[in-house]
Amino acid sequence: MSETRIGICKVCWACCPVEVTIEEGRAIKVVGDRQSPIYGGYTCPKGRAMPEGHYAESRILHPQKRMPDGSYQSIPMEQAIDEIAARLQAISDEHGVDAIAVYPGNGNLSNPINPVIGAMFIMALGTFPHRFFSVQTIDQAGKVIAQALHGRWMAGPNAFADADSWIMVGTNPVISKQGMSVNPGQTVKQAVKNGMKLIVIDPRETESAAHAFLHIRPQPGQDSTLLAGLLHVILTEGLYDRDFVETNAVGIDALKVAVAPFTPDHVADVAGVSAADIVLAARTFAEAKSGCVVTATGAHFPLHGTLAEYLALCLNSVCGRWVRAGEQHSQPHVLLPDVPIRAQPYAPYTPWDYSETSRINGLPKTVVGAPTGTLPDEILTPGKGQVRALICSGSNPAVSLPDQNRAGRALGALDLLVAIDVEMSNTARMADYVIPDRMSLETPGCTQFTESMKYYGIWTGGFEQPYAMYAPATVEPPAGSDTIESWQFFYELAKKLGKQITYFGNAAGTGEHWDKFPVPFALPLDRRPSTEEMFEAMCAGSRVPLEEVRRHQHGKLFTELDLTVLPRGEDCEAMLQLADPTMMAELGVVLVKRGDTAQPSAEFPLLLTPRRSNEMMNSIGRNNPKLTVKRRHNPAFVNPAELQRFGVTSGEVVRIRSVHGVIDGVVEVDSRLRPGVLSMSHCFGTNPDEADDALGEGGCTSRLMDAQAAFDPIFGQPRMGAIPVTIERV
Repeated sequence: MSETRIGICKVCWACCPVEVTIEEGRAIKVVGDRQSPIYGGYTCPKGRAMPEGHYAESRILHPQKRMPDGSYQSIPMEQAIDEIAARLQAISDEHGVDAIAVYPGNGNLSNPINPVIGAMFIMALGTFPHRFFSVQTIDQAGKVIAQALHGRWMAGPNAFADADSWIMVGTNPVISKQGMSVNPGQTVKQAVKNGMKLIVIDPRETESAAHAFLHIRPQPGQDSTLLAGLLHVILTEGLYDRDFVETNAVGIDALKVAVAPFTPDHVADVAGVSAADIVLAARTFAEAKSGCVVTATGAHFPLHGTLAEYLALCLNSVCGRWVRAGEQHSQPHVLLPDVPIRAQPYAPYTPWDYSETSRINGLPKTVVGAPTGTLPDEILTPGKGQVRALICSGSNPAVSLPDQNRAGRALGALDLLVAIDVEMSNTARMADYVIPDRMSLETPGCTQFTESMKYYGIWTGGFEQPYAMYAPATVEPPAGSDTIESWQFFYELAKKLGKQITYFGNAAGTGEHWDKFPVPFALPLDRRPSTEEMFEAMCAGSRVPLEEVRRHQHGKLFTELDLTVLPRGEDCEAMLQLADPTMMAELGVVLVKRGDTAQPSAEFPLLLTPRRSNEMMNSIGRNNPKLTVKRRHNPAFVNPAELQRFGVTSGEVVRIRSVHGVIDGVVEVDSRLRPGVLSMSHCFGTNPDEADDALGEGGCTSRLMDAQAAFDPIFGQPRMGAIPVTIERV
């Protein structure tokens, strides 16, 4: 007999509700929950393939210990924790606690408690944040930095669902779910059908751009120049919202001066686009009644991602694209704290502190944590504070960190490498211990994490409706297995080391912008709390109690909640900043250096740009048999014109070379891609000491990146997009 249980997919942040068919205790099928009040039965291929991932032959079900000959041996979990704790204590005694670091990754999405407890473990050691590395500082850290410099609007941006216009810069939510948790393809299609004029800025006609009123295909890396050009048109033609700016912002005159040189002709010449399209995009956006400009990974992988995000915020502010008093809150709190939402700014602040700088490159302490781009050099560089032990929790730095060869040398040089993972990933294959994590269907889930993502920049996640859901675990781990949740591993490790972990629940804010400060919860030392207890702490003070949300199996729209945004408080003196000096200085460099990005040349005529796959979440899913039926590798997509140019054929293995490195890849045609661009997904490939496998494991694009050639001066993200490359026949 089979039964159906309702769960939450946690492969990514979208938290799609799912129906799980169970037979003899095993999940055999996953589909979207057709009774969900807002998802309507939607889930993506990754969610539907969860059973195949849970029971894949490649899954690790027992802790693995590397033996002297390089092989791995299964050992009991208790033994693994004891041995790891003993080795960490020895490293700490000899080199100090600064020698121990933690690196969480997107594999932690199965439970949002996981990365937080990893951070609290480092905090218990007394080395937070400089020994807590995360994917944020090699992804979209510029969102938080730019928001700090500009100020945050408490009531959030206009809602997408009923906006008149929208500008997407380097984001493809139909595939990535960026900014859209609920059936993104249908959501975009319906918004356009309702009259939205969608403008997409991307070198490729993405799945999202297929619905666009206007698609602008700039040269990769030129987003800051293009956004400055939009501001030029709007400010020069007086199309901005004067009343909103006078009441809520400062710096408009300085911004006008800064963007004055970015004429449509200048932008067209630098970015390789039509001047008429720049004017059309600016006027369309400014003359609409509502909308938003949003950026994502595509705009942040090249340098100047912070500037691009800052200019996007300025565009939204000069056009008044924030929710006003009397309107409905576009990011309603359900499992977030019950706080009065007002139509007012949080004041800008400086998100860095040079009184504490990193060992490598002298980078300041920032609100986004340790600069992950420096992690390999923190390991390889001798001296006080050298990292000698690293715990990777749901992360795969062996393929995700820029300059794979450098990252491989660093991971191999560690005294202790621990990988908490579900399979022998690239990083796990280098680890001293591999700790088997639990997977999505084996842990409870709730939508609080998706709600809270709004604090990390506009359009990073959340719901535009007052929706919430909780779901218990739907299956147990496979019989006879010895697995542990990542947060539980850190808890047990801290106990062995005699450290007290304090969890901070319902963190409603980031940096200095707080709706409500988090509630401390000291984890008991006499017993390990349950994951359900941790969820209670995570939702402490929520507007709707978690207990109430639990009562609604399919989730609920809490339409009884009043979402009306309150007026600006009489004591509020904060103003949004339209001309932060640091950002205006960077814009001046971009002007003088014509984008200040890598340029194609006769030797390297193509620019490498990233792309998302609907079947993979970074390296998650690469070994799932259901997701790899079509292919396992990551094709090197080019415009058809490049085939003749380089004398290659579609499906052929080619050599891809940058000034820094070489990989092999399989060239494929994408007629929607701008000429002169090579587009590949990241987090594929073999390790440096393993044989290349272009048709199987794919090519590791990080080998083409030089982590020290150019990097963000604040949080150290190396240039990871707009990399000049060439291709040649093997």
